[in-house]
Amino acid sequence: MAKLEDISHSNESAPQNATGGTGGPGGVPSSGTEDVSLPKPVPTVGAPGNDDDPMRHMLMHFQGSTGAMGGKPEPDAQVEEGKPIPQEMLQRVVENTTGQIEKLTKDEALLQLKSQHVAAEEIYASARTKMVNIGYLIGCLLAHLKSLVIAEGENWGDFSDRELPEMSRRTRDKCMNLADTPGILKHAYLGTDAAEQVIQIIKPIKHMLSKEDPISDLFERSGIKLNYAEIEKSELKLLVQAVITRQKLLPKKIDIEVQTIIDFSKVAGPVTAIDTAVMLDRVAHELSPAEYMVEVIAKNGLRPNDVSDTNSPKHPIKYINAETVKLKNSIDRLLEEEVNLKKLDKTHLEALRTAVDNLLGRFSN
Repeated sequence: MAKLEDISHSNESAPQNATGGTGGPGGVPSSGTEDVSLPKPVPTVGAPGNDDDPMRHMLMHFQGSTGAMGGKPEPDAQVEEGKPIPQEMLQRVVENTTGQIEKLTKDEALLQLKSQHVAAEEIYASARTKMVNIGYLIGCLLAHLKSLVIAEGENWGDFSDRELPEMSRRTRDKCMNLADTPGILKHAYLGTDAAEQVIQIIKPIKHMLSKEDPISDLFERSGIKLNYAEIEKSELKLLVQAVITRQKLLPKKIDIEVQTIIDFSKVAGPVTAIDTAVMLDRVAHELSPAEYMVEVIAKNGLRPNDVSDTNSPKHPIKYINAETVKLKNSIDRLLEEEVNLKKLDKTHLEALRTAVDNLLGRFSN
């Protein structure tokens, strides 16, 4: 389970004495474990619109959740107006909450998990950044509950499908990934979707990254030092997607600066499989793949004819049979000319096979 490490923040405005609820009205008591009906959501003082700082929301939500679980919230977790939340205070609050989770019985953990899920559903649409905090708690509860279920000899998949039908397996996996990623809570600004995308990207190279904060390390390896206070919300999504795109291209020996990818995305949209194929061809011919993006940027997003015409829905195919013959001829040429197959990206051939299979499938419908 991940711990809160090196949390930093910069929001200078703060509500006074925001410490969160302590299991009051709407909270879930830790006693009465016989009743496992769906509980009301955990009370959250930092409701959407009243508190836009995810770090403050984290403190308030964790404090309220600790009380709802039958624990004692940190008594001196006070927030002074105009001052940031001390890292040491957040550390104590998080450890207090996760420590309380470890004390829950199987029924209590299930009850609290459902409560957190209700809270998540209610604020998801309007507070994506705060969902990282709630998703983290859900992940902690899932991990704890899973260990209890397995200890009793039950199958976790069967148990969770039966007891948590309102929570899909994908959602459960996403939340457990959040809880298992060191330093994730300092990246609450990413939101759950972007955070999950980054987590999936770092998985294959996690052993190469910082054990305390692999996400910051990933961005730094792309030349980006994350400082959420200085990044506009509208730019953050582009930045994250650019780092993800760069990481996907690196195994193909395509190394492009993040800013170039951002500029390309602004005028031409996301990098497509065709864009990647063109850049792979440039690498094979010892040309710069980055120059392809630079050319598209210079033309205000207009791709070369051999790329844009193939990818544009505005140009319907006039002679379908002729197009299929041309496709077959291209493949025949690849076979006849004995090209170096090592230069060919196998994933594009697999995508082509899938597309042809789908096309053939329409004949049987």
